[in-house]
Amino acid sequence: PTLERLLGQYIVDLPREQLRVGLWSGVLRLENVRLKPDAFDALKLPFAVREGTIDLLELKIAWKTLLLRSHPICVTLEGVALTASPRAEDEWAAESAEKRALALKRAALAAAAELAATKRRG
Repeated sequence: PTLERLLGQYIVDLPREQLRVGLWSGVLRLENVRLKPDAFDALKLPFAVREGTIDLLELKIAWKTLLLRSHPICVTLEGVALTASPRAEDEWAAESAEKRALALKRAALAAAAELAATKRRG
């Protein structure tokens, strides 16, 4: 379920049955994968991903040694294609204003916490 949830954030119509069968064998191969464009929004890239595909996504998981952390999980991507466009100027301006507002709120909370701590001490 964890891997399914993680991959499901990025992949359109994740083939869940194929995912389950592949994971038991230790090798998961997904072909002709379509990416969710909004999955990359959290990265705050200066461009917006409009669409994307991966010809082959392969995960190799050595279950016997995974808990020992002696072997990594190998991820192979082939044929990655993205269509992107610049973000609109107002998207960045709004984001900057939000960041400033958040910084002000954090500063106010820190000041209030310091004031409360000072009152408790004295």
